[in-house]
Amino acid sequence: MTSPPEIALRLQTVKYFKMAGLAVLVFDYCIKLEAEIDLTWGRKWGFIRILFVVARYMPFVDVLVDLIYSLGPTSPQPCLSLYQVSSWLNITGTVAAESLLLVRTYTLWGRNKVLLVALLLLALGCIAGSGVIGASVSSLFEYQDPPLATSGCYQTQRIALYAVNYALLGLFETVILFLNLFQAWRHRRQPGSSRLITHLYRDGIVYVLYILAMTITNIVVIGFLPSEYAESVDTLQAVLHSVLSSRLLFNLRAIIQRRHEETLVSVMETDLQFGHSIPLHPISRRTKETTQSI
Repeated sequence: MTSPPEIALRLQTVKYFKMAGLAVLVFDYCIKLEAEIDLTWGRKWGFIRILFVVARYMPFVDVLVDLIYSLGPTSPQPCLSLYQVSSWLNITGTVAAESLLLVRTYTLWGRNKVLLVALLLLALGCIAGSGVIGASVSSLFEYQDPPLATSGCYQTQRIALYAVNYALLGLFETVILFLNLFQAWRHRRQPGSSRLITHLYRDGIVYVLYILAMTITNIVVIGFLPSEYAESVDTLQAVLHSVLSSRLLFNLRAIIQRRHEETLVSVMETDLQFGHSIPLHPISRRTKETTQSI
């Protein structure tokens, strides 16, 4: 039987992990704010921008509720309600972040409609499976007073079935990863492949690998570690979903913008060389229309 001091130490470790998630979220927001302003602010509101705002800013609310859950309560009464609120916020942010990954993959595959339908069906299947599992385990949560008169919620029962939710998420992320790998391989085989596009594929593969690794970590923690650690990396996972999916969108938009700028410069140099007029307005409109759609 685990002693109260050891339980208290495990719960304190979980709190450190959650504070680390907050630190990562705030730090990334500060260093990427300029890119967000340049590449996102001032655009028309559309589906992609709504997804971005939810994925980017929902974790701030989620982490706040999660910290209240871990640090605030001195009795078990509010714990289940706080957990449910935090879970829905986490799900909303994760779905938005995964949707950005889906949109990016769809864009890199040339807006293939068949691929889009297949990914949407896979995503809906994963969401439905997670909903069934969430409804099944909601009655299994049991809370007690934390040991040694510490604060925060103490969930006493291991619910290994909850790891299936993250397994479904990992399945979707694995499909996204392989689609990116396959398209990167096809791109490398093409003659005269652009360095910008190569960097785009490389960043996407690395970032999706990070997200998938965190999902696998959550599966291991929930399924095999002591129950006190079960919620130790869920905050970090929500934060990484937000941070990395936002960076992928920033990179995609920055590369599209840079390629159009290079095209514009090339056209200007050619027209100046042959004494033609420079068609600034048509190219500017095409640039705007392309970048606005992503």
